[in-house]
Amino acid sequence: MVVCLYRVLLIPSQDYARHPHITRHHHLFENFDDRFKVTVLNVRLRVGPTTRETKHEVVEVGLPTNRILRSYVLAYATFHLKLARLVKSERYDCVILSNVISPLIPLLVSGRPLIFDYKDVYSLSASAPFVSPTKPLVQWAARLFEQILFKFPMTVVVPSPSMQRLVRDRFKTDSILIPNGVNTALFHPISEGERRQVRSELELIQGEFGLCYLGSIENWLDLETVVQALVTLDSLKLILIGGPPRSASYLDYILDLCEKKKVRDRVILTGFKPQAEAAKIVASCDAAIIPFSLQSELSAVALPDKAFEYLACGVPVISTRIPDVEELFHDCVYFYDTKEDLTRILKDLLTHSERKCTPAKQIAKAIAYDWKLLSETYERLIVRLVRDQAKEQ
Repeated sequence: MVVCLYRVLLIPSQDYARHPHITRHHHLFENFDDRFKVTVLNVRLRVGPTTRETKHEVVEVGLPTNRILRSYVLAYATFHLKLARLVKSERYDCVILSNVISPLIPLLVSGRPLIFDYKDVYSLSASAPFVSPTKPLVQWAARLFEQILFKFPMTVVVPSPSMQRLVRDRFKTDSILIPNGVNTALFHPISEGERRQVRSELELIQGEFGLCYLGSIENWLDLETVVQALVTLDSLKLILIGGPPRSASYLDYILDLCEKKKVRDRVILTGFKPQAEAAKIVASCDAAIIPFSLQSELSAVALPDKAFEYLACGVPVISTRIPDVEELFHDCVYFYDTKEDLTRILKDLLTHSERKCTPAKQIAKAIAYDWKLLSETYERLIVRLVRDQAKEQ
């Protein structure tokens, strides 16, 4: 029997048990071994029951509403009170912060190692769901909180090389790279029998080319270009695995565009799916796409889970030129800049059996980023920081 040696407090950036897509933190911390006892101080943002199991203790604060900003405002005072009480009553060895809800957190948890898991540019992501005049106000407040937080001594962890450069240039801070990854127990090639069954359930008939997208459907995507490819290629079908976690306005806009272009019947919406089901859908498709808009600063520093998940399934991967995806997987991923580029790539995949990268090579690349291996890296970091802190005391 393994005895708990390290008590960790995690403050995640999203609703840990209710976010419709499984998040980086859930992947990492659910893979922690029994030496670690993790408490999740969760700001509850979503109405409804938990949708995701966890082996950790979850302490929830706030009154969830249908509006994110209102949920945060209602949680603000109780969050600080609960955090202060937890830190006082529990002897945490390490605190992991991945939220800009308050610049006071480093003061409240002082005396123990603090890790800031800066998983995206929060001043941009926090303001993304809003419109003017609220949007610039939220962005200003989040940027102010970021600036204050980065003045405190702490260990910064980032998920991509571009984020490392951003943190260094913007905040004059070094960081540790622990990238995003893939659950290779779920994302892998499937048998021909399973593939036929899944395609039948999707109503993909013989000769149709299934192009899938897995993830949140929000306005930082460029699905307009994909719709143009649908217009050009009659045998192409687009399978959207996921949905809008917040506002559905962008998805509604894309569906309206499909109606106008007379291709709505070739767009399949699966809605949010458990990872095991989503993985089988990806593996049954003929290609998978990452259609991020490069006009967004969030896209410019992204290293999305879906890149690893697609590769692990062994299907051809198509992407806009996300810098870190291109740097890591330039020899395996098809990149496009324009609708003409995308159409040409799809035509080549439709008519030629030869591919840029073999499935075996893709899978080998993805395995190096298995979430279990990344969790072990995170565990070693925590152990080192706790031991260094003990030596100083």
